Amino acid sequence: MSDTSTRYDEGDVVATPDGRGVVAAVLTSGFEFPQGEDELADVSASDDQPAYVVGLEAVGSAVYRAGALEASELEDGDATRQTDGEALTEVVDEDVNGLDGLPEGWDRDSVLEYWSSIGGSWAECADDMTDEFEEDRAKEHCSAMKDEVLRTQRWRNRF
Repeated sequence: MSDTSTRYDEGDVVATPDGRGVVAAVLTSGFEFPQGEDELADVSASDDQPAYVVGLEAVGSAVYRAGALEASELEDGDATRQTDGEALTEVVDEDVNGLDGLPEGWDRDSVLEYWSSIGGSWAECADDMTDEFEEDRAKEHCSAMKDEVLRTQRWRNRF
């Protein structure tokens, strides 16, 4: 089965080799993904072989090819949790304050569920949150949510 026959979209819930998560970005050109303290890993991507940045349910995020992913559900205990594929990067899990500015009671699961419901896109989040907040506050809120989804702030201005 080729990667193009199993493509996923931003917001899709997937099982990965590192557990379930939500696709936060689908990239079709090369990019750098945070690794270690100040390091970046070069990741190749193309239209034929996109790279999927996935915010993981347990913690952090990593990059995968479609062949390492499988459709899943966050709230279904019987849904696939892990696959036998391989990640393109190590899991990044930095100390971020993504949950600090969110409504009381929100946790990582709440953020991932919301992120999936709006299609996994920062722009969609900002559009949705502009109904609740002024535009600048909505953008700040969505940046904090994406920080939490990816467990790094180093995604900013990259993807």
